[in-house]
Amino acid sequence: MEIKSFLERAMLNEQEQVRDYQRFAAKTDNEEVRKAFFEFAETSGHTAAKIKDLLDNLEEN
Repeated sequence: MEIKSFLERAMLNEQEQVRDYQRFAAKTDNEEVRKAFFEFAETSGHTAAKIKDLLDNLEEN
């Protein structure tokens, strides 16, 4: 698989995880689980941003 295609797919997967984690966190009544899933969402958001940077750098070169 081409690097650009893989990075694009990986970024979309991370973005989808952010939405899934946030959605689940908002629906649970368990505060410990809610906090953990919001943290998971934040981590996936950072990962998606790093992948976006890699894509941007790849397109510049």
